[in-house]
Amino acid sequence: MEPHETVLQPHHGELAALRARVSRLEQIERDLRAELSRTNAVLQAIPYLLCVHDPVEQRKLYENRSLAGELGYAADEAGLAGLDAFVTLAHPDDQTRAREQLDHAGEGQASDLEELAYRLRKADGSWCWVTRREIVLARDGAGKPRQVMSVVQDITGRRDMEVEQRRQAEELGVSKTLIDNALDGITLTSMSGQVVYANTAFKAMSGFGDGALGCGLTDFYAPESFRRLSSEVLPTLMKEGAWRGVLKIRRPDGSEWMGQTSAFVVMGPAGEPTGMAAFFRDITEQLRYEEETLAQMRVIQAQQAALRELGTPLIPIADGVIAMPLIGTIDRERAQQILETLLNALGEKQAAVAILDITGVKAVDGEVAAALVRVAQAARLLGADVVLSGVRPVVAQALVDLGTELRGLVTCGTLQSGIAYALKRKARSMTV
Repeated sequence: MEPHETVLQPHHGELAALRARVSRLEQIERDLRAELSRTNAVLQAIPYLLCVHDPVEQRKLYENRSLAGELGYAADEAGLAGLDAFVTLAHPDDQTRAREQLDHAGEGQASDLEELAYRLRKADGSWCWVTRREIVLARDGAGKPRQVMSVVQDITGRRDMEVEQRRQAEELGVSKTLIDNALDGITLTSMSGQVVYANTAFKAMSGFGDGALGCGLTDFYAPESFRRLSSEVLPTLMKEGAWRGVLKIRRPDGSEWMGQTSAFVVMGPAGEPTGMAAFFRDITEQLRYEEETLAQMRVIQAQQAALRELGTPLIPIADGVIAMPLIGTIDRERAQQILETLLNALGEKQAAVAILDITGVKAVDGEVAAALVRVAQAARLLGADVVLSGVRPVVAQALVDLGTELRGLVTCGTLQSGIAYALKRKARSMTV
């Protein structure tokens, strides 16, 4: 054994232990580096911007991503590398609050729960909303913060969603107000037939009030009406998606009302039916008024028919002689009726002379005169003569002024003279 080996012999064990320890430390270092690499990868991936700084020396100790880069600026752009970028890029209305937050952190007043939301200007000129929270990681012996972590999150999407949700809520509130105050009744029914919503108008017109909610369809209809609902309305609604018509609806007190109804199926996001909505208008009084009006019209028509019959009476004077006293006003429709009645009477009674007495006619104008001439001409075609009696001076003057051609008409001043003429005319015809 060499002398130097004799000297080193006692230290072989220590060297081996030292090598083993160094090997373990190297492995620990490798593990720590790997863990640090994984941690950095995680920090780079999280949706937060983390920045650790020393508020005393005003320097940045760590950041997972550059604030400037996140906002679209060059990472080394002047004025954006330090913590003042949070203030420099803040919206003018938010700069004061952003500066106060930084100052509070530097003075040791930062709270882990203190969070501030403000706007930052992006490189393209648009604004994004962020939240920032300061967390003290380490303090010196005097309690001054030496490591403060700023946690920044972009909440632009969340803010936009909140704005949209507020807008939708406002619209929903307006829509609900409109629906609640609509004059027509509105209901929403589940597919099982249970009322899940009813507006104020429907609660009132149905008589159920707030009790309408939760009621089933059978509660609103008499058995015969519900049979129609089941056999006609619901099948059409399910097949075509909508139905319109009039339904007889029953109130809790047993009275019924007629509802003009427009119903449709409410579809879900996937296109599946989720319920049924309906609009109701109480037309009970309208239908009653229409029925009463129709009945009145029938009465009026019957009265008018009776008056027409009374207005064109036929009076037999003698064999072959008839008289028709006319009263009131003669219009085109009544003139046609006079013509038809007289011609039918001439045919049925085989009359040779017909007397038209206009003593009771209020006014005679050109149209009336022309109608009388047509009557005379039609009578002559049947072999009969027409005598016009009751021609007052004022009527004669009117006929002259109008220049009406009265050829074919025999005129007399009174009904008596007209009858006398007709009887003489009949007697002469019999003698001949």
